[in-house]
Amino acid sequence: MSEDFELLVDRQALCGASPLWMSALNCVYWVDLLRRELHTYSRDSGVDEVRVLPGAVTALGTTRHGQLIAAAGNGFSRIYLGRAALEPVVQVRSGDRMGVGACDPAGRFVAGTVTHNRDLRASALYVLDGDRARLLVDGVTSAAGLAWSPDGSRMYVVDTRTIWVYDYDVDQARAYSGRQWAVCAESEGSPEGVAVDAEGCVWVAMHWTGRIHRYSPRGDLETVLWAPTRRITSLAFGGSRLEEMYVTSACFGYDELALLADPYAGALLRFKPGAVGARLPPWQGI
Repeated sequence: MSEDFELLVDRQALCGASPLWMSALNCVYWVDLLRRELHTYSRDSGVDEVRVLPGAVTALGTTRHGQLIAAAGNGFSRIYLGRAALEPVVQVRSGDRMGVGACDPAGRFVAGTVTHNRDLRASALYVLDGDRARLLVDGVTSAAGLAWSPDGSRMYVVDTRTIWVYDYDVDQARAYSGRQWAVCAESEGSPEGVAVDAEGCVWVAMHWTGRIHRYSPRGDLETVLWAPTRRITSLAFGGSRLEEMYVTSACFGYDELALLADPYAGALLRFKPGAVGARLPPWQGI
């Protein structure tokens, strides 16, 4: 393994996703959506606690009361940690299941849908307003990453091999004027999870190559780092000053020989990127 990366959880997650830093608890929540597992990695003890949920959770957000809101199944749900339960809030209409999600700079939880066959423009992004889901962006194919600029004026959406940027009205939670911001070549991998640092630069996990890209706010590729596994899926800033980055990965589709060749596939990893993250607010809903 590269000495710049730490192996935190050697789990062989089928599809690790949605790392979420919880500063009050000094821990990282993350999911293995194919095994329906919710993980809690304690930064203090190094212990990774696993809960099996009754349904598949694809994205996590924290609430202002320290609980969890989630994109799960065909809609939005609350997670009750004590009994590993999901309480549905509202379902959405498009797509076959939920996908990526995150809180915007005003504390609204936004999540997208996907189709099993990645049908062209058949999915959408929704914002959770109280107990209803409002359409935010229609005509999405397969959103795999979602983040905002530090001032909230831009929303970044990773869809297939393209990173789109939208003008964003953070007061009204409205997205406008979507346009291509960066297009990734097939040789670079498949862009998936995304995070934004305090300088407004965009970090992207490139599945199948292990590359981590850092783009300037103008969309220029400035830095390429290499994770110790090809199968990275998502990333998030964490640590006391948001100076660390936590990276999830996957091993679905691997046989025993492939795992021997890529032994950190499915692990939770950490490294120091040399930048600090933009602080993310909790969900302000009910």
